[in-house]
Amino acid sequence: MISLLKVAAPRLDKTREEADKVVSYDQLDSTHAEARRMLERGEVVLSSERGIPATVIAADYLSNALVRFGRQWICAPGRSLTATAVFPVPAEVADDEMVNGWLAIITQLAALDALEGAIDACGALPCGDDFGFTLKWPDDIYCHGLKIGGTVAETMPVPGDGETRALTCSVGANLFMPADRLPTAKATSLQMNVAPLPPVDELRDEIISRFVASMRTRLSDFIAMPVVQSSRLRSEMRHVCWMKGRVVDAQLVDGSSVHGVVTSLNDDASLNVRTDSGEERALLASEVGVLR
Repeated sequence: MISLLKVAAPRLDKTREEADKVVSYDQLDSTHAEARRMLERGEVVLSSERGIPATVIAADYLSNALVRFGRQWICAPGRSLTATAVFPVPAEVADDEMVNGWLAIITQLAALDALEGAIDACGALPCGDDFGFTLKWPDDIYCHGLKIGGTVAETMPVPGDGETRALTCSVGANLFMPADRLPTAKATSLQMNVAPLPPVDELRDEIISRFVASMRTRLSDFIAMPVVQSSRLRSEMRHVCWMKGRVVDAQLVDGSSVHGVVTSLNDDASLNVRTDSGEERALLASEVGVLR
């Protein structure tokens, strides 16, 4: 059910200055799905004088905000961040299984850059001690051990161009969701952790514009030197990864499951889990349906 708050298309003035194309809706089924449709219609920007092109799709409310493997993201008008950005990347990078797992990690780290940068820009301060964001491999953003948002990164074919893939990156976050509107007891929102915050349109614009800028920089570096940047990204993740040392249950898309302790993030962005039998099992993001 849609909130009683008025649904209105986000105003994204800063994002329009940063991205090559921005479309904004009051409500939509899914910004990620709309990105796919725009790509099929030839409406995604594929070249830019500013470097890697960026096409942004944002909405105030999504009726079918699906994340990985069909799970639904709950959002509310005037309270959530829901946006997707599309970046063309070379197929030789996007299709290389030795490095392409890092594209999802880059998306997570860029979302983290955007959230932290927006908080600093608006002068908000933590409401309590030990405030900080962490990342749960491969797509969740945590704050104080609770989920505040998530990302989805998917590479899609570009019609008529076999040498390019479209990296489609979606980011969602609970901005002004009160405790009684959060979907689970394991979720939180930005307003519950930092204050003061600007109006929702200003805050969303700040976050999305910074997300685009960070993605451009990180992707440019990664495309230029994938192996070198993979090592750097792995080191960066050590400081913000929520997973290391935790006991997890991974439900795999083939119906099997893996239970054990997370020991490391590998060179190809897979996650190493030590099972109860002592076996080291590497998990790829593409084979994990649910990770608890």
